[in-house]
Amino acid sequence: MAISNKQKELDLIKWEKSQLLGCDACGSFNYCAHCNKEIENPCETALNVFNGDVKVEEKPAKKTTCKKTTTEKKTTTKKTTAKASKTTKKSTK
Repeated sequence: MAISNKQKELDLIKWEKSQLLGCDACGSFNYCAHCNKEIENPCETALNVFNGDVKVEEKPAKKTTCKKTTTEKKTTTKKTTAKASKTTKKSTK
């Protein structure tokens, strides 16, 4: 399997976008609707189909969406009940 220079270029763009988004950017480009991941150089072929350079009648791959995952710690607060303080009033006569 020979990876073309255009596929390498598109892979680099996809990797940089993935780093920026914090998740896999595969499937997030306009041409990804024409992607078939089972063929050689899928991004390049999808781009060529998108641009109208090539017509491929193969079933396109399922489009994926980017879902960010967050690893935030949930802070728990301890519920405390304030004790009511009793105040006595001294009567002044």
